[in-house]
Amino acid sequence: MAWRIDENILRGELDNTVRGRVTGRLWLAGVAEPMTLDLRGDCAPDLAGCTLTIENPRAVPLADAPPSLEQRGWVGDITASQKVKVHDVPMEEVLRRYKLGQPAPWHWANARYLEWFSQGNGRVVIQTADFSLTLSAPAWTLTPAEYRASREASSREHTEWMEKTFGPLTGDAQVVDLGELLAEQQREDEGEEWKRADDTDDDAPHPPDTH
Repeated sequence: MAWRIDENILRGELDNTVRGRVTGRLWLAGVAEPMTLDLRGDCAPDLAGCTLTIENPRAVPLADAPPSLEQRGWVGDITASQKVKVHDVPMEEVLRRYKLGQPAPWHWANARYLEWFSQGNGRVVIQTADFSLTLSAPAWTLTPAEYRASREASSREHTEWMEKTFGPLTGDAQVVDLGELLAEQQREDEGEEWKRADDTDDDAPHPPDTH
């Protein structure tokens, strides 16, 4: 299970100008202080080496307590080249047509997909086609092969941390709920389907509806 906070983001800035590290700040609606990011790994080739800023014109205040405002961990997939299916009518109309067995008009749109794995909250995902995006010129570039190597290294470090913190993750059909493990540890201490823009496989499965 992931924290999905895209609708709560007011604005944000991410910096991958240093190889192997993504830092940044994200402002959440209704939260005074920004969330800070300090992540091991690199963005996808379309954003690698860049500083990017995002802005959400329709931010919704958080209904519950926010995730940790200090996010340390590992990059999952951070890209602006994800294609998502966006409906051209409000969700109420989509649901009405669905009940009648009628199709709802839609189009493919570029989405911002920001994913990371934090030590405090596990998997965090921001996925939306609504945010505006401003991108700097890249300080360096990343080939697809280098990106795969970076993802593998980040995943390996994350797994090593998990096993060091919670014990071996292998064995008989073990399912790890990181949120519950972290909560349990704190108690003890205290007493998608999608495709990229350059994916030309017309038979690829459609991503889930986002509107």
